[in-house]
Amino acid sequence: MYEGATDQSSDRTGARPNNVGAEEEGISLRIPSQKPSRPPKTDILSVLREEKELAGGIEDWDNVSVDDVDRYGFIIPSQPSADSSLNSLPSRLRDPPRIQRVSTVLQLASEAPRRRRSKLGRSPSSAKSPARSTTRPESRNNRPASSQSSYRGPLSNTQSKLRSATNKLPLNRDRRCLDEAGDMLTLPPGLSDATEAVEDSKHVEASRLRERRREEKWQKMARPLNNPSNSTSTIGGGMTFTFDTTSPRVIERTWKGIPDRWRATAWHAFLSASAQRQQHHHHTPPLADDASLKTSFHTLLQRASPDDFQIDLDVPRTINSHIMFRRRYRGGQRLLFRVLHCLSIYFPATGYVQGMAALAATLLCYYDEEMAFVMLVRLWQLRGLERLYQSGFDGLMQALEEFEKRWLANGEVAVKLKELGIEPTAYGTRWYLTLFNYSIPFPAQLRVWDVFMLLGDPVDGESATPPVSLPANGKSPPDGETTTLPAQPASYNGTLDVLHAVSAALIDGTREILLDSDFENAMKVLTSWIPVRDEELLMRVAKAEWKMHRRKK
Repeated sequence: MYEGATDQSSDRTGARPNNVGAEEEGISLRIPSQKPSRPPKTDILSVLREEKELAGGIEDWDNVSVDDVDRYGFIIPSQPSADSSLNSLPSRLRDPPRIQRVSTVLQLASEAPRRRRSKLGRSPSSAKSPARSTTRPESRNNRPASSQSSYRGPLSNTQSKLRSATNKLPLNRDRRCLDEAGDMLTLPPGLSDATEAVEDSKHVEASRLRERRREEKWQKMARPLNNPSNSTSTIGGGMTFTFDTTSPRVIERTWKGIPDRWRATAWHAFLSASAQRQQHHHHTPPLADDASLKTSFHTLLQRASPDDFQIDLDVPRTINSHIMFRRRYRGGQRLLFRVLHCLSIYFPATGYVQGMAALAATLLCYYDEEMAFVMLVRLWQLRGLERLYQSGFDGLMQALEEFEKRWLANGEVAVKLKELGIEPTAYGTRWYLTLFNYSIPFPAQLRVWDVFMLLGDPVDGESATPPVSLPANGKSPPDGETTTLPAQPASYNGTLDVLHAVSAALIDGTREILLDSDFENAMKVLTSWIPVRDEELLMRVAKAEWKMHRRKK
């Protein structure tokens, strides 16, 4: 036991200094500019899995009521309120926990009834819905033309009615989504009534019935693999399924959201299909299969990582409001440490960078530690994350530049942000490195991941990230040698289009607020936790943005 440890530290995940703890309340994307010249040594015995180690379970629920945990495992304690009926709300009807601070203006927008919110058009004309008030704030009416090169003022009431009517046509479905993007911050119709009257459970029952029907549809689309070549499952390890990832039905239903029961299976099947496509299209060594990656995982646990010290600092700050990761040096925190430890060695050119922990924690909610490691390796190799996290973050800068030039272009919001001097690096770093983990609610994040897992392949058949990881045997370069990243392609070739589309959707959802903000308020909105309360609308807007961009190519 090291000096200054508590009574729980005998089950520790790694080295920890005496003065750690001041920053454990939040997550910082502080990115080190270089690796330490003499990395601290790690006690390998503290990393290895113990023979009878507790990986969570009953001990995670100490002093926690089942009514205070939502369906995803987040602890949402009831808040004191003068209205006793609000305290008795089940966790599924309470607001999700906010991992990060939320801007006051976003909070007010999310609490406003949907029928009172105005809607602006996606086009520079800034059209409005006739069902909403046509009164514009004085600051918007008198905005100088120089601040908005494409701004032409509000439409007349007749024009608004005509646009609203034509938006109901099937041909204008995408335009309607973009016009109503701001409503993603408010509750969907009917849900507000359900939260006000606990006895009225019609909406909850309807949601459960819809989920069961979607599960049946996904079960029909799934094709079992009788003898998977890369399966290491033992008796009782479950079945392996695959999906036709090119099927329009699979793509459409993925945009609508994968049922939680099928989410882990679908994610793995999507990335496995991507790995097979890459082997067929490129003259590169085949990617390691699941069995080889799991073997590498256990091999790398025997080695020390130069990043273990920083990993140990970040683990307790990673979604510690989740039931799995709430106890220091216990259960989920140990799993998270081991996954990050092995990942930092498997990709020596990138090592460990803050932000990776959020990705690993999300995967650990659906997979065991071996499979979570497999999924992270697949994301690094097949979805461009290795390039995003590369040393110097040139790949990240290129991704944000791609988003600014090809997605924001010279639109109204882009002109406003340029006028204020706000670059995508100011807000996009967290969005892209954590795949929106600390920017939107967890259910909305899962919906983004659903589509990213499926539609993250390059559109032109070229690899977005040349493989530079360890070979299938799990052996890294000898000590003292480094791995150099090969020359990177000119663009991501569509690999990050889903992330770009979601980023554009969030800009669409906060457009009205951003256009009326000064520098300080705009920065608060873009860097705060965005309270998306209607993830269905978020994904419809993201899909509309994605389709518009693909049509331009």
